[in-house]
Amino acid sequence: MKKKIYERTLEDYREQAWGCARDNWCMNQWGWNVKSSRYNEICPEFRIHRSHAYSGMGKFHITRALLEGDFDYTDSSELLDILYHCTSCGACEMNCLRLEEKEPLKAAEALKYRMIELGLAPLPAHQELIKSIKNYDNPWLQPRAKRKDWTKGLKVKDVTKEKADVLFFAGCTPALDPELTHEAVNTVKVLTKAGVDVGVLGEQEICCGSPAIRLGDRDTFFPLVKRNIEMFKQYGIKKIVTSCAGCYHVIKYDFPEVPNVPDMGGIEVYHISEYLHKLLKEGKLSFKKQMPLKVTWHDPCHIGRHCGIYEEPREILKAIPGIELVEMERIKDQGWCCGAGAGVRTAFPDMALTIATERIEEAKETGAEALVTSCPYCEQNLVDPIRRNKEKLKVLDLTDLVLEALS
Repeated sequence: MKKKIYERTLEDYREQAWGCARDNWCMNQWGWNVKSSRYNEICPEFRIHRSHAYSGMGKFHITRALLEGDFDYTDSSELLDILYHCTSCGACEMNCLRLEEKEPLKAAEALKYRMIELGLAPLPAHQELIKSIKNYDNPWLQPRAKRKDWTKGLKVKDVTKEKADVLFFAGCTPALDPELTHEAVNTVKVLTKAGVDVGVLGEQEICCGSPAIRLGDRDTFFPLVKRNIEMFKQYGIKKIVTSCAGCYHVIKYDFPEVPNVPDMGGIEVYHISEYLHKLLKEGKLSFKKQMPLKVTWHDPCHIGRHCGIYEEPREILKAIPGIELVEMERIKDQGWCCGAGAGVRTAFPDMALTIATERIEEAKETGAEALVTSCPYCEQNLVDPIRRNKEKLKVLDLTDLVLEALS
């Protein structure tokens, strides 16, 4: 029987590591996608460090060397630095799967897990985050009681007390970061306007585990998966919608890959862009207000490369009267990461800022007035260079435009 992803150990990637063809596609866009030399690369970690060790190819060769005993896990002080500068954007794996059917990102995450098993990781900057998840069920050191504060003034069901057709899973960051709660509030308002019977878990909602598993911490992640699935079943959840790209990726694709946890039982899981597109096609959403605005779309890695959601948000934007969508050079599966993922923003904020700055420059070159996305981490990180450099470009969540167009 084929192993689930989180049943695999580093040894399961030995053959893939030996078979790396050193073709460099884990670092570069496909040749037919390239429009300029300035934006021809897709691995943020390699682009900044300019060393093959910091690429998917490099991590395969590190894996091979460790497994064959060419050096030991404690021989290099730079090993953790190499592993944790990766944003888990998946660009290397997207291209490597096409050419060689290999999984450099999954191997790199298995290597992180090995480092944690050996007591060498996570990094000090990540230890507080993991401790917070264990103590407060969120990574931001916030008390559980604050989990539902964003719902004040909203008419939304509490699914722990009454049934609802759809559970809106807010996620830790939109629920607890005051600058990002608009994503959660907008989602509930839009779904309500579309006639969706929506509810929330309120204080009972817990972390999906995305921050932990992207750091390679399976021991923290697995219990969260079990608790979440048991909670979904306890309250009779049949359909989940989330506006957090990380939550969506983890709940829909990572949960089923965890060994020895309850089956999801056929629960449907949607990202908000996917669900709004469904409502649009069903005629349950109708945009009436003219929105004269030139925008460009940033593909979040967690819904794009990891889950294949590309066209749905673009079709929503095109359906809003007055919106003109213009594309950046690197889009869809060859898109450029925002720079925040897998704990990079926490441990290496300067690198996260540099990656985000490059994306903002790319967006500005389209002539767009606003960069639109649908991920709290992307919004959080892309706003930083705009504020620092006092740019005129706006960063908007997809639901910001959808809600206004519905009014």
